[in-house]
Amino acid sequence: MTISQDLRIRLVKKVASGVSRRRAAEHFDISPSSAIRFAHQYETEGSVAPKPRKPYKRRLDPYGNDLLSWIEQTPDITLQELSERLSSDHAIHAPKSTIDDWFRSRNISFKKNGTRQRAGTP
Repeated sequence: MTISQDLRIRLVKKVASGVSRRRAAEHFDISPSSAIRFAHQYETEGSVAPKPRKPYKRRLDPYGNDLLSWIEQTPDITLQELSERLSSDHAIHAPKSTIDDWFRSRNISFKKNGTRQRAGTP
């Protein structure tokens, strides 16, 4: 659970007024370790803002350029075909769901061709 910026600031002010960190934690109904951490962060950095998260590295990142170039070469390639190509070219087992997750994490989507969606069109 993330503790709001407002609550962090109120806790630091309470500690600055002379209340112990553990007593302030009890007052605001948060864990003592969080109160100690917020007070220490304020003393050392002058801020209680949450630290930015490190970017999540995915195992297909090293093969991203290949995936995109294969799609550029063959626009109607399927996830299964991409999986097989990764297996043959790079000896890496990547199920369709892993490849789909990699595309989704980068907000990459491909629209289907409208003429192929219609049933019964010549």
